[in-house]
Amino acid sequence: MFYLGEYDEETAKDIKDYLDEADLKVETRSCLVMDNDTTFTIKDKLSVIKELMEEGSEEYGRYISVLKSVLSRATPENFDEAFLKELDPQMVETRDKILALSKAHGLQDEASQDQESQIQEAKDQESPDQEVQDLDGPTAEREEALEFISDEWLDNALSISKARSFARMVIDLNGIKIGEPVDNKLDDPVIEITIDPDDFETCPEQAKCSVDFYLDKTVVIFVDEFTAPLAGDLDDEFWDEYPSEAQRLKSLGLLIEKLAMSPSSRKMDFAEFVEECNISLEDDGSVLNVYGDDVADYLARTLEKSGVLKRKGDRLKWKTGS
Repeated sequence: MFYLGEYDEETAKDIKDYLDEADLKVETRSCLVMDNDTTFTIKDKLSVIKELMEEGSEEYGRYISVLKSVLSRATPENFDEAFLKELDPQMVETRDKILALSKAHGLQDEASQDQESQIQEAKDQESPDQEVQDLDGPTAEREEALEFISDEWLDNALSISKARSFARMVIDLNGIKIGEPVDNKLDDPVIEITIDPDDFETCPEQAKCSVDFYLDKTVVIFVDEFTAPLAGDLDDEFWDEYPSEAQRLKSLGLLIEKLAMSPSSRKMDFAEFVEECNISLEDDGSVLNVYGDDVADYLARTLEKSGVLKRKGDRLKWKTGS
């Protein structure tokens, strides 16, 4: 059997439906898989971490400075907004503009809001004084601007999310309650940061390693190699949705098709068969190479099992009509 890949249940069903429609023989097997995530962190006083870090600690100092300023006047209800405004006023202005545009055009879901907002932002960059119009069907130039704005917004959003998480972490680790006096708790607060041990000549003794394992269910799809030539009958939609799978099945099918064809003598020694397990096709300047010589023995058994040939020692004989 040919291993096609591992997929979630919905995707596996979709792929199998396409393959079944083309009459490829398919087997699916459910199994558990496990991923792991290893994280190294350091929790210590800000001053200690600054000594350990050769670079990057300035950012923590900036967060703490903003925290000091905001906590002196913030309430539990307005803390996040006040922190964000002082940290990056421009980001708040951009965010509010996007939300206003989304609301004005009656968008119903978050995905639509993002798309509409990005298109409008791209237009604003081109002509700030132009009224909102033609939000559908952006030109190539607008699409390019849209991609830039989208990336810029994502980068800023991630930075803000990181800053907010840092602020909440400092508040929790140092026993700070929003709306109450901070006293000297932020003079040299305890913080916890994620590090890469490779950034240090010697891993700091304060470093803590956490390993998380995540179990998930996956579906493995196998395809009978001898039915791979039927990949030519796969629906065009399958090629659009799963181009890698389609190309691999097509390539395997071409090799199997070649090997199944009987030579004129109907006989071949195994060394010659090994050479035949490679193909090279050229079309309009593109070259397709399939190398199967390393699995020639397996391919010979596949053809024998399918009734195409008979192997005896190092000799192979194709059956009549193959």
